[in-house]
Amino acid sequence: MRKKIGFALLLVVFLVFARFAFVKFMEKQNAKSRAASMVPVVSVDSVKVEDIANSIEAPGRVVAKYSVDIVAKVSGSLLNKHFNEGDYVQKGQLLFTIDPQEYAINVNKAAASLQNAQAIAFRAQKDYERAKELVAKDFIAKSTYDQNLAEKNVALANIKSASAQLSDAKRLLSYTKITAPVSGRIGMVNVTEGNYITAQTGSLARLVSLDPIYVTYSLDSKQFNQLKSDTILPTVKQDEPIKVQITLPDGTVYEHYGDEDFFGNEISQTTGSIPLRATFKNPEHTLVPGDFVKVKIFSNTKNKKLIVPQAAVLQDSTGRYVFTLTEDNKAVQTYITTDGEYDTYFIVKEGLKEGDKFISDGAVSVMNGAQVRVVEKQQETPAPSEKAGEIPSDEE
Repeated sequence: MRKKIGFALLLVVFLVFARFAFVKFMEKQNAKSRAASMVPVVSVDSVKVEDIANSIEAPGRVVAKYSVDIVAKVSGSLLNKHFNEGDYVQKGQLLFTIDPQEYAINVNKAAASLQNAQAIAFRAQKDYERAKELVAKDFIAKSTYDQNLAEKNVALANIKSASAQLSDAKRLLSYTKITAPVSGRIGMVNVTEGNYITAQTGSLARLVSLDPIYVTYSLDSKQFNQLKSDTILPTVKQDEPIKVQITLPDGTVYEHYGDEDFFGNEISQTTGSIPLRATFKNPEHTLVPGDFVKVKIFSNTKNKKLIVPQAAVLQDSTGRYVFTLTEDNKAVQTYITTDGEYDTYFIVKEGLKEGDKFISDGAVSVMNGAQVRVVEKQQETPAPSEKAGEIPSDEE
């Protein structure tokens, strides 16, 4: 009986120790699993080289190619307005009508004066022809002939004067119909119908053209010298126009590229800058005169530059950095110096070289010097598109 009790106690002790060993074993396994799960999972990419055109950025302003104040050239009562404020009007379209009655009367008077001068000239011409025949036969005095010749010449001069007065009267009458000198959008009316207006009344309304449209901007002497060194400025042998890109106030890149068509002939002594201008297509009237934009000017030459995706670049108080990898997959915080942007990439000036491996996905969960686990990327990083760094084409 005692042997059975001893055996039972021994079995219980064995089971207790076995269970304790199993629990310890499982704890160690769980600890290993937790440690493995804490290793960040990342994707890796390599530093690439792209042919990128140099560019310079500057603030710019949208300016209408034609900006016209509609004014009266003759005096009179403003009878009608033939448009709605804010309309897009075509060149030659009737805008305002000034009371034409006075000027129509003057045209009739001038026409009558011309007819009278023509009648007098007709009679003077006949008298001259008769005098010419008679003086040849000595039937009249030479002085009489001279008088008829003078009267004929005066009559012809009076025709020219009357004709000029008629043309002037018609010109003034035509000014009673005010038409659009260019195509564009017309603004608010400053003088309403019924008012008596003169040439001194000032602007009746303002008309600005919209397509094509200018963007003007200025560069300081340092930027201007960079333009020359990057062969951005046009030369005698350069046929391809300089391309300019603009970004709208909401951050949208404008769909059309502009052509650089003017730069000043001297640097201002007061501002130290030189004015430049580019012309843009504006078929949808997206660009509005007076608006401010960001201008980027591209060179016609490309240089090889290092690029990394902007999503892989982090930043702290020291600057921008990426995590590069050692041979045993440890993350190393590597600071870089950037030189602008290229599509969704940063252009790297210092800190990396071509082919360097860096963490492209999962960098936010990585600590400097930490072990990481590298997995294949879900999808390849898209190749840079024809954006900010390439010489663009507007044949899209």
